[in-house]
Amino acid sequence: MIKKLNLTFLLSLVAISSATVHAESQIVAPQGQEVLIAFPELISSEKAIPAKVTDNIEVPPGAVRAPAPPLTQMWVYAVGSTNCGWEYTVGLSVTTCDHGGAQLRTAVLEIGYGSSRIAWMNGGVLPGSAMYASTPVCITGGYYSWPCTAGQTVVGFLNEYNVDGYQNGIFKYQNTSINSPWNTMSVQISIL
Repeated sequence: MIKKLNLTFLLSLVAISSATVHAESQIVAPQGQEVLIAFPELISSEKAIPAKVTDNIEVPPGAVRAPAPPLTQMWVYAVGSTNCGWEYTVGLSVTTCDHGGAQLRTAVLEIGYGSSRIAWMNGGVLPGSAMYASTPVCITGGYYSWPCTAGQTVVGFLNEYNVDGYQNGIFKYQNTSINSPWNTMSVQISIL
């Protein structure tokens, strides 16, 4: 009896998953519109940022751990959308591209370690689930880079946010250092 119920359950799962695959494979974009299924990965070499000499953290030989560095720098590294793809925004307070479409993403590059990330879009706090990726950042050849390779010291993070549903507005990000001096830093950008 139990074997028969298990077999019936497994057959039901197969039927449901095949129906789902069939339904998903028939998604058709309206003619002339591009559908962005997965957002492209941000590559550090596209907009290389020189690392400060003081950010090159040396771990003493034989040391397993070292203190985490406090937050020292922060940028809205890029804004991405269905209409524009990724626009690199380091040093900008306003995007140059007219973003919009089904997907809108932001990426914040922070140097140092923080403990209380908060992100806002148009004044509303985004849920923690809006951050869909956090990639460790290291220093390679005098520039901030990711992904880190084995043996490199993590000096910061690239945090990516999903703000789908917005066409434009103010994106703001804030974090507080995990250790002394417990400073709070923030950055924002106006998305056109």
